[in-house]
Amino acid sequence: MRNPALASRVLLPGHPAQSFARAASEAFLAYALVISTGAVLPLLAMGSSDALSAEDSALLRLALLPLLVVTPLLALAHGRAILGALLDTPLLPLLVLLVAASTIWSVLPAISARRALAFATFSLLAVILAVRWSPRELVERLLWLALVVVAVSLAFQLALPDLSRMSDGAWRGAFTHKNGLGHVSSFAIVILLVGWRHRLAPRALVALGLLAAVLLLIASRSATSLVVTALAAGLFLLLGRGGLPPAAKAALVSLAVAALALLGLWVLLEPEAAVALLGRDLTFTGRLPLWEHVLARIAERPWTGWGYQAYWAVPAFADYVMLTLGWPAPNAHSGYLDVALGLGWPGLLLALLLLAQALVRALRTLASGDRVLGETALLLVVALLVRNLSESELLQQSGLLWLLLATLLLRTRPVPRS
Repeated sequence: MRNPALASRVLLPGHPAQSFARAASEAFLAYALVISTGAVLPLLAMGSSDALSAEDSALLRLALLPLLVVTPLLALAHGRAILGALLDTPLLPLLVLLVAASTIWSVLPAISARRALAFATFSLLAVILAVRWSPRELVERLLWLALVVVAVSLAFQLALPDLSRMSDGAWRGAFTHKNGLGHVSSFAIVILLVGWRHRLAPRALVALGLLAAVLLLIASRSATSLVVTALAAGLFLLLGRGGLPPAAKAALVSLAVAALALLGLWVLLEPEAAVALLGRDLTFTGRLPLWEHVLARIAERPWTGWGYQAYWAVPAFADYVMLTLGWPAPNAHSGYLDVALGLGWPGLLLALLLLAQALVRALRTLASGDRVLGETALLLVVALLVRNLSESELLQQSGLLWLLLATLLLRTRPVPRS
C-alpha cells in the first residue's frame, strides 16, 4: 500500500515549491545571458576613463560568482541529459580539457586557471541551456535578450550621451567600446529577423527592435559588424526563398554570385577605395603588422601555445607590441590567431573542427524542417566564422558568442528516437 506520508513529500508538477524553483532557475539563466553580453556593468565601472583599471576588473569578476556557484548545482538537476549531450558532442569537453591543461605550461598560470574556470562554467551553462529549453523556447529567449539589450543601449545613449559616446564620436551604448555595441547590434538584427519571419513576438515590437538595432549598428561605426550583418541579412533572404520555382532560385543564386564576383573584382582593382569605404587602410588599421607579430610568437610555441588567454596579460609582451606597432593591441584582432596563440595549432584545429560540426548540424536541422532553430543556428555560426577573421571572440571565456555557439551546437545535435 502506498505510504501517505511519503506521498505528501513528493513534489508533483504545479507544486508551489517546484514552481518557485523553476522561476528561480529561469531568473538565474536570464541573469547569465545578460552578463554574457558585457553590457552596463563594465561601462559603469569604467566611467569616464578610457579603459577598465585592474581594480575595476577585479570588482566586475564578482558578478560572475553566482554563475560559478549556481551553474554546477543547476547542472545536477539535468545530470542524465547533460551527460548524453556531452557524449554526443565529445569535441566540446575535449576543448574544455585542453583549455584547463594549458594552465600547466602557461606563461601566467594564475590568469589561465581563472579564465579556464570561467570558460568551463560557461560551457556547462551552454549545455544546461541546450537540454533545458526546446528549440523554439531557446530562440524566443534570445529574441527577448536582443530586445532588452538594444533598449538598454538606446536608453544609455539618450540619457547619458557623454558616457555612451567614444572620443571619435562613435556610439557605444551600454558597452565599453563601439565594437561591443556593434557586435550585440549585429546579433540582435539576426535574431529579430528570424523572430519577424516566424512571428516569435508581436511584429510591431520586433519592427521597433530592428529599427533601433540598425540605428545602433550604424552609429557604432563598427566596420566588421556592418560587413557581418550585411552577409547574414543576405543569407537570411536566400533562406526565405524556399517557395520560388527552381528557375527563379537559380537566377537568384546566380545574381548573388555575380554580385560577389564584381565586389571581389572591385576590391582587387581598387583596394584603396574598398578599404576606405569601411574606414580602414590597406593594413586594416594596423592588423597586418599585428598578425605578423602574432604568427611569429605562435611559431615559438606551435604545439602548446602560451596558455589560455595569457599572452596579452604579460606586461612585457604588451609593452613590446605597443613599442613595435605604436598602438596598444588588446588581442590579436583575429579569433583564430588568438586561439593558436593560447592553445597552439592543435587547439586551433580542435576549435575549427567544432565550428565545422556546428555548421553541419545547423544545415541538418534546417533540412529536417526545424526552420526556426536551423535558420538561427546557421546565421549565427556563419556570422561567427566571418567575424573572427578580424575580431577575437571565438573562445572568450565569458562572452555571449561562445555561449551561443556551444548552446546551438548542442541543441542542434541529432537526438535518437526512442
